[in-house]
Order: sequence, then structure tokens, then C-alpha cells
Amino acid sequence: MIQSKTPVRIACGGGGTDVEPYSSDFNGYVVNVTINNYFRSILNKRDDKLIRIFSNDKFSAYKFEEIEKLKMQKHSPNLIKAIIYSLKPKIGMDIYLHGEPPKKAGLGASASLSTSLIAGILKLENYHIDLNDIAEKAFNIEQNILKNVGGRQDQYASVHGGFNGIKFLGNSKVKVENLKISKTFKRKIEENLILFYTGESHTSGDIVKEQIKSYLNDKLKAIKSLNKLKEIAYQIRDSLVSEDFEKFGKLLTEDWNVKTKFNPLITTNYMRELNNIVMNNGGIGGRVCGAGGGGCLIWLITPGSRERIFSLLKKKNGKIIDFKFVDRGLEISNI
Repeated sequence: MIQSKTPVRIACGGGGTDVEPYSSDFNGYVVNVTINNYFRSILNKRDDKLIRIFSNDKFSAYKFEEIEKLKMQKHSPNLIKAIIYSLKPKIGMDIYLHGEPPKKAGLGASASLSTSLIAGILKLENYHIDLNDIAEKAFNIEQNILKNVGGRQDQYASVHGGFNGIKFLGNSKVKVENLKISKTFKRKIEENLILFYTGESHTSGDIVKEQIKSYLNDKLKAIKSLNKLKEIAYQIRDSLVSEDFEKFGKLLTEDWNVKTKFNPLITTNYMRELNNIVMNNGGIGGRVCGAGGGGCLIWLITPGSRERIFSLLKKKNGKIIDFKFVDRGLEISNI
């Protein structure tokens, strides 16, 4: 029996530049960091060819008896079914899935589920595990089978882990740079970074489709916005490496402002309300996580303001998510 687990990520900047066709035309760049909020896949080989999958998501269960006859139906997309459809395992297995992150929160949860399950299946079948290959398989399943349009940053973050600057050089050409940041500075950010789930779920594919539509309809305007987001992402990387706490916080807001101007659907009225509360009580800067339109927000706050801000946010709909940064991505172990 083996366990495969992958973390979700907090996006810091550059989101949208990892999406085609921009990433092929101009190259994209994002900065993100993984946190201790995981998807786990526990797999056990069976003596027959039956594949059974059990999930803690409303105790849902799936059973696949004849893999070669498995088909995807356009009207009922399902990530777990799509993974089995794509990989077509040659052995039977029982799989138990456990996810910690909230759904549609903008933390890359679907990518974390995908990479965890894909890696677990391949490991049980004794295939070589290559991190980038796992990420690409997960991306292609969402993009080509489920038609859920998006970028690649979530998949690569989940398998590599840590603070990363990720370059997107077109299609599957991706370069992951682990950022060299001291433990002391990481701890300072961790202690003064708030992750808040608004309770408003988002559908990233719909928002990204609007981005692509804007790109195709008004290419010059879209390129200008995405170029600016990429520039800010590089500045965010530099602020982290140089350990400039204040600059990092302010750049989060700059990224959010540019994204919202480019696509107003990213920011809801409730998100603006929450942001005003935090920024008026010690916030330095913040941004939406993921594609936006709901999901999670993050804020970097001044040291000493945490308790006051927490007390105000606890009166609002949604919840504060406790987290720690993690340096490792995909982990596979025998249990």
C-alpha cells in the first residue's frame, strides 16, 4: 500500500501569464508558494482488474470494471473519471482519496488532487516518477479532456513545492526556479500573512475563458496588462529574495489592481469589503488567490495587527485558513 500526497499553493503574482496563447507568444512568469493543505491518495493493489475509488468528498465512490470501454461524456465531466480514462491502469486497485482544501477556493485544489492521484497510480504500476511529466499529465487532462481552460502553474507548484518562480516558455516548456529565501524571512511572512476563504466559490475556467476572449478581441490591451503582471511577478520574486517585507506586501496589491482592471470579474463587492477592513486595520497589501471571482484572499499585514484583524474577519462570512509553508511538493511513501 502506498500514499501519494501533494500540497496546494498560494499564488503571489503573475497569474494569467501562464495561460496560452500569451505564454507561447511572450513567455509567462508566476511566483507561488505551497502550504500544508494536502490531497492524499492511498492505493492498494488488487488481485483482479477492478478499480474502486472512495473519496471523503461527500463519501462519493467510483467503480471501474472495464477500463478499455470507459468513455467520457461531455455533459458529465468528472476529474477522477477523466484521470482513469487517460491513464487506463492495467492493474486493479483500491484508492482512497482525502482532500483538506475547500473546493473552488483558488488554491489549485483540482491540480493537487490530479497530481496526487496520477503519481499514485503510476507508482503502483511501477512506472518511473518524473515531476514535470506528472504536472503535464494533470494539465492535459483538465485542458483537453475536461475542457477546463487554465494555465500550468498549479500543477507544477503541487509537484515541486516551496517558494517558486516558474517560467512558461510556451506549451510544455516550463522552468521551475526554487527561490532562495532565508528561514527567518519565510517565518516572518508566514506569521503576518492572512489566508481567508470568502465562502464565494469561483469557477476558474470561466474566468480564464474571459481572459482568453479579451486577449483575442483586444490583443494590444491584453498584452499590455499581461506584460505588466509579468513585470510585477519578477518584482515580487526580487522582493522575496532581497527580503523586502513592505515591498512584497505592496506588490500584492499592485498585482490585484492590474488583474481587476484587465478582468473586472476577478473581484467581487464582498472581496472589496473584506479588503477595506484589512487595509484599514494594519494591512500592507493583498490580492485574490487563483483566478478570482470568489475563493480566497491573502493579505500581508503589519506585525502586531494580526489579533485585531482576525477579530474583525471572524465577524464576516467565510473563514480564516491556518497554514504553514512547506518546501516539499509530491511525496510518495509506503504505508
